[in-house]
Amino acid sequence: MTTGKRGRILVNVDAELRDLIPRYLANRGKDVETATAALVRGDFELIGCMGHNMQGSGCSFGLDELSAIGTDIERAAKAADHVEIARQLNRIEDYLSRVEIAEAAPAVAAGAVPAASATTGSGAVDVLLVDDQEMNVAIIGRFLSREGYKVKSLSSGEAALAALAAPPQPALVLLDVMMTGADGLEVCRRIKSNPATHRIPVVLFTSAETGCDRIRGRAVGADGFLSKPVRREVLIEQVRSLLSTRGERELYAVPR
Repeated sequence: MTTGKRGRILVNVDAELRDLIPRYLANRGKDVETATAALVRGDFELIGCMGHNMQGSGCSFGLDELSAIGTDIERAAKAADHVEIARQLNRIEDYLSRVEIAEAAPAVAAGAVPAASATTGSGAVDVLLVDDQEMNVAIIGRFLSREGYKVKSLSSGEAALAALAAPPQPALVLLDVMMTGADGLEVCRRIKSNPATHRIPVVLFTSAETGCDRIRGRAVGADGFLSKPVRREVLIEQVRSLLSTRGERELYAVPR
């Protein structure tokens, strides 16, 4: 990221994700309106959730300053600090007024598969993606879809457990650790403790800042981990590896 003339902020974005940026920035503008109203009524929980959601998705797009603001908002919400929250909301408005996306040559073929979205169909899927951050779902879903994987996305742990209770089951589950309601660790524990689902590989999205999530993830049976922001090549490599390993295990499994 660089600061150009007249204080404009120039950001370089992966060409594959470029078309998602306008919606992402528009949603951050709506966040300011929502958080301002929440601040008036003292709804710090909502403001904290908004700050949390900004963190991972901002880094995924290369909008690191928005991620930093999200961290500050979440911290201020926990402290119920009206003044600091208001200051950070002004900071978002200032950033949005000055940010520009650098021009880039298109890198995606015309026939590319669009980003994945939550579906209600009953067909079999390769990957069940569970994350309550909309842009993370869009980004990860796009990466996987363009590799030929069929993806179904859900926004809560409860919805994921309900989906897994009925066939057909996905070949792989990707879970965000930090979700409202049943978090990724609890969902993973329940998947691995259920004889009907314990063979499904589970990958957890974790914070790159601490190893605590990985320690707890191993304790509940997670098969793999991906740090946010998720890198495309690392994601695809892990998905391929786990699906291949699961196929080999099932091929040589002893019937019971």
